[in-house]
This record gives sequence, C-alpha cells and structure tokens, in this order.
Amino acid sequence: MRYSLFLLALGVLGCSEPQADKAAGSSAPDTPTATAAPETTDAVTVQSLPANQLPAGVPRQPGKVLELKQWTDANGLNLLVITRTPEQDEPASPDEADDARHIEMYARQYVQRAGTWQELWHLQDGVSHCPFDLWIGPVPGATTVTDLDHDGQTETTLLYSLTCTSDVSPATFKLIMREGAAKYALRGYTVVQYDSVPAAQRVPANPCCLDTISAARLEEHYELLAGRYETEKEFRNAPPAFLPFARRQWQRFSSKSTSEEL
Repeated sequence: MRYSLFLLALGVLGCSEPQADKAAGSSAPDTPTATAAPETTDAVTVQSLPANQLPAGVPRQPGKVLELKQWTDANGLNLLVITRTPEQDEPASPDEADDARHIEMYARQYVQRAGTWQELWHLQDGVSHCPFDLWIGPVPGATTVTDLDHDGQTETTLLYSLTCTSDVSPATFKLIMREGAAKYALRGYTVVQYDSVPAAQRVPANPCCLDTISAARLEEHYELLAGRYETEKEFRNAPPAFLPFARRQWQRFSSKSTSEEL
C-alpha cells in the first residue's frame, strides 16, 4: 500500500511542464554578498549573479530567486532566472482529512536585443493538492550552459526534483535541455539514501528506459524506478552530442536531488 500511494502520487506529479504563465507575484530574492566567479563549460563563460541583482527591464517572476546566470552567445547577452514560490495552503477536498498545499518553480531565459530583454523560453512546474511533504527545486550545481554542437547558440540544461510523499521514496526527477525554441527532456525518478549503501552507488549503470517495463512489474519491483527515466524519444532529432551529455548529467545528479540536500 505504501508504494501504491507513492506511485499514484508520482503519477500525478509526472505531468509535463505547463507552458502558460500564471499571474505574477512579488519576488523575494536572496541577498548574497558577492558575485560568484565565472564558470567555463564547453567554451561558454557563465556568470552567476547575486539573486538581488536582477537587471533593469527583466520582468519579475513569482517567488524567491534561486539562480540568476548570464552569458553571451550568438544571440547576444542571455539571462537565466529560476524562482520558487513558498508553500501555500489549499482547501482540503471532501475525501481528504488534512489540508493540502502547493508549490511552484519558474525558469525563464531572456536575450537582450536592441536594449530590451526578450523571453527566449520559459518553464513552469509545480506540486499541487499535496497533504504530505512536498518539494520542488533545482539540483545545486547541476544547471549548465554549453555549446555542444558548436553552432554559436548555447544549450541550457536544468535538472530538478519534485515530490509529494509521506515516506522515504524516490522523487520525480527531470532534465530539461533548451536550445532556443527546441526542447529535449528526460523524466524519471531519483535515487534516495535509505540504508548504509550510499545513494550514488545505487545509480543504475543504464537508467533507460522505464517505458519498456510493464506496469505490473514496476508495481511489484518498485526499486526499478530509482535512478531511471521513462524514455529517450525526445532526443531522437537532437544533435548527436546532446543525448550523451544528458545521460552523463542524469547519472551524475539523480542521486543528489532530494530536498534535504537543497
């Protein structure tokens, strides 16, 4: 029953990222004291900015600023903003004894053209109707900017987890790669620490693909979920370098995405 409830909850959470914006609220940014040093990835130099230094003219996103990065590519000056709203109460449904809550995460990439910031793409995801422990957030250190196909237009890759559980269970885990309007994704589950064997040692050597395993077998062998993703179909038309990079990022970060580490 424990994992039946868990699978049901994750089935609700595993929906695709909504593309429509909700009404904007006020931002409550962090206030770091210094700008982080630039990082270089595949010849792309990325500057992490203090969360309270949102450039003038960039629209405010709902919630608290979690990551703020800028870099330059063939499009010009780029800016990535990731925010998360606080947990908010929801009225309980008639068949629920406890009040439920919801939480949301937003990500937007802008490019500066003719002195104005224009949105290149956006992502909105969240956990709703949750009476248990809930979470959503990017994995620390996992957000990357690359130019894997060396075309001058960078790729932005986000990895984040979201969950609504009452026990130690894998969270929903997503890798979203964007190159302009093009979007590629891996979606599955994390590996969690629940015994003396470190989570990193339980990451499967081949995390693909859950859509080849029957639902009955997954119900009986729930441990197969940990560290695996559903499919690689969204990368079929991607440049050749994209999927190997996504696989490496998934392997590296799927055991480091629980809320206790964020």
